Amino acid sequence: MTDNSIGKISYYAVSDVGCVRTNNEDMAYVAGKLIRDGETKGEVVLSEENPVIAFAVADGMGGYEGGEVASEIVCRSFSSFIKKGLPKEDSETIEAIKQWAVNANNLVLETGKLRPELSEMGTTLVGMIIDKNSLFIINIGDSRCYRLRNGILKQLSTDHSERERTGNPNTPSNLIYNFLGNYPKDFFSDISIYEPISGDSYLFCSDGLSDLVSDEMIEENFFNPQKLIELAKEEGGRDNITLITIQIDEPLET
Repeated sequence: MTDNSIGKISYYAVSDVGCVRTNNEDMAYVAGKLIRDGETKGEVVLSEENPVIAFAVADGMGGYEGGEVASEIVCRSFSSFIKKGLPKEDSETIEAIKQWAVNANNLVLETGKLRPELSEMGTTLVGMIIDKNSLFIINIGDSRCYRLRNGILKQLSTDHSERERTGNPNTPSNLIYNFLGNYPKDFFSDISIYEPISGDSYLFCSDGLSDLVSDEMIEENFFNPQKLIELAKEEGGRDNITLITIQIDEPLET
């Protein structure tokens, strides 16, 4: 690390169409890059010159080309938001993220009005924004964020699904009540804040993984994203599968 560096983060991202769908409606935002039908890996150093790093998974829906359009709209909007930088205070950052989410939701809705064939489109989004002091988790929908700490897997996000809300395991897993492209009166974003800790790892994924691969298998194969893709496909791969793994390799100085 250079003298002005704060911390190093390693990542691996992959987005796969799965076994059934003919198009990939998922998209990943990976440290400034958009990924669909591909993979990328690398390291980024958080520094005074590069003070904010972000990752996100968006799972589009809506038929025709709607899901593809919605996930890309939101990932590009997220990218623009990150490039502007974050406020200095955590409370202000949380409010800024919430306002971005409202704006992105409206952007999806307005695009749907302009293109009637896309009127039913929407997308989930789960992601991370990290600076030298704080780690923010954003959740809208049922894509998931897991953390691996000391070998123990924990789901940090809460699914905005009818199954989760009702507690009925027989409710279809794809029934969600919150997403980008939702009615403004029903839309919300969950923002959580954590301390970045060296050695912690995170996994963000669309439900193409979490619906088919158990938490136990995710924990066992956490650092082998291609194996996780294979496991989802072995279970039928009925949806697109996108995941990002992130490792905080060096301590972030406060």
